[in-house]
Amino acid sequence: MEIRRINQDDLDSFVALWQGVFDEGAYLRNPPPPKEKVLKVLCKVEQLKFPNFVALSAGKVVASIEAFPGSMCGLECDDVGFVGAQVYADLRGKGLGKKLLKQVISDSKRFGYKELRLEVYKSNIAARKLYEKLGFSYVGEGEEITLPNGEMTQSLKMRLSIAQA
Repeated sequence: MEIRRINQDDLDSFVALWQGVFDEGAYLRNPPPPKEKVLKVLCKVEQLKFPNFVALSAGKVVASIEAFPGSMCGLECDDVGFVGAQVYADLRGKGLGKKLLKQVISDSKRFGYKELRLEVYKSNIAARKLYEKLGFSYVGEGEEITLPNGEMTQSLKMRLSIAQA
């Protein structure tokens, strides 16, 4: 399995991954935006070398973990990266997310992030354990939400100081 930076050529299989994980109903709040918008972001990611990595199998994206600057996530700071992750269900629990997240953490140092932040659903025990194992700590609760599958869950906020990673 190849792990590398995401690029524009990954558009179709990345959107398919995002849609597939969203369709499970338990991990993502929103489906992917239109491909044109995703392509615009991928161009920026590629140009500025944001810490965004994918795992490929047979040339298709099967997992993705990314850290976007605060200015792209509603904050006025770019020294904080916001982490997002998607892994196909049949590949979870095999260490792929861990490999990708370690790569993102390492590259975040190069990019100049001082910390990484994320929100994870209380119901997503496996992801929470992974984040804890790699040094993320809980810093508060987000909102209670209804997942696309109809279940209620709490969003938990986590952070990792890059200096400590």
